[in-house]
Amino acid sequence: MADVAPPTFKKRTNKPSTTRKRPATPPPDDSASDSSSYTDDEASGSRIKRRKLEGVKISGETRREPQNLSKTSAYAADRTSTLTTNDDATKTSNWYTEASNAAEAARATARQARETQEQDADGAYKGAGGYSNFIQKDREPGGKLAGPVKAPTNVRTITVTDFAPDVCKDYKQTGFCGYGDGCKFLHAREDYKQGWQLDKEWEKVGKDKKASKSGGSAGEEAGGDAEEKMLEKIPFKCIICKEDYKRPVVTRCGHYFCEKCAMTRYMRGKKVQCANCGTDTGGTFNVARKLNELLEKKRKREEEKVEESGEKVD
Repeated sequence: MADVAPPTFKKRTNKPSTTRKRPATPPPDDSASDSSSYTDDEASGSRIKRRKLEGVKISGETRREPQNLSKTSAYAADRTSTLTTNDDATKTSNWYTEASNAAEAARATARQARETQEQDADGAYKGAGGYSNFIQKDREPGGKLAGPVKAPTNVRTITVTDFAPDVCKDYKQTGFCGYGDGCKFLHAREDYKQGWQLDKEWEKVGKDKKASKSGGSAGEEAGGDAEEKMLEKIPFKCIICKEDYKRPVVTRCGHYFCEKCAMTRYMRGKKVQCANCGTDTGGTFNVARKLNELLEKKRKREEEKVEESGEKVD
């Protein structure tokens, strides 16, 4: 068997280490300070840590006062700002008017000079500037004032114009509202009139009084009042179409509608309930002959009033 060469092993060389080793600690110096701070050695550039000695105390100059959390917070004014005489809460309407202050000062000066002259009157002539009024005015007039009185300056008045009066539209147009007294809008039908219209009405009232005194018919007036009271309980317009009654009909529950409105609601809408109170009508609608007569009389009375007042009839 041939001779076999023995195996050889290669030993690798160690790589130089790049880590920095900690330098050896020098012996303690007796003159070193008893502090625990770090210092840099300028010669070697190494950092040396001093030992901490027992019993070292650090004292500060500032002290924090203890807080009492049981008490409420209290704040005090620094009183650095100066007091002003703005009087914002009691300011009057003559704001920042130096003229009024000057006039008041002039009156006070004149009053004081007059009182001084009255006290020191020695009979000597002192020129035109020394003239005085020898008529003594009443110091307390007792409320006897003439002419306009100046309004108080400490009263502030405002004017509010309501552009949305929240009036119930149904009640204003027809005189009926389904909500009744529970409606949140105002149930009012009045309207504004011009001054000449009010004058005409006042003249008409005077003429009616004269006519009644001269022997007017009391029976006609009583009948007219009864008819007016009856019409007040009936909506002056149809509550379905919100227009004047056209051939009015009355239901069994005593409510009035236009014939066309009532029949259209019953035939097309299949609604047998009354549009006013909800009672079952059964499809029965009677001709309201009495309402027709009352409306005709009311229309004639209005035309007569318009002719007497001289207004134009629409």
